[in-house]
Amino acid sequence: MRPACFALALLCGLTGRPAAAHDVWANGDIVPLWIKSACCGPDDAHHLRPDQVHRVSDDYYAVDGYRYRIPARDALPSQDGDYWIFYRDNGEGVQSTVYCFFVPMGF
Repeated sequence: MRPACFALALLCGLTGRPAAAHDVWANGDIVPLWIKSACCGPDDAHHLRPDQVHRVSDDYYAVDGYRYRIPARDALPSQDGDYWIFYRDNGEGVQSTVYCFFVPMGF
């Protein structure tokens, strides 16, 4: 699930052209069909600015807009150097647990 979530992050947010976003990674490599069909939905992907992510302790992160703290052990290295979080939000204040959370390497 985690590689698939990262794939969605790249597909949803890193290119300016929607058609190309479903066919290639940010680096130009072709996105495999299994990733396109196995990932969480586009509404679950949240591309974050660095100022929206806060390391509150050695053990936890806080993300603006997400109500729960995320264990640092659950953070995965981001392949594009950006922050990404995947969770479901029904728009009425109900949020799922985090499916995937990516942070730039070294952070």
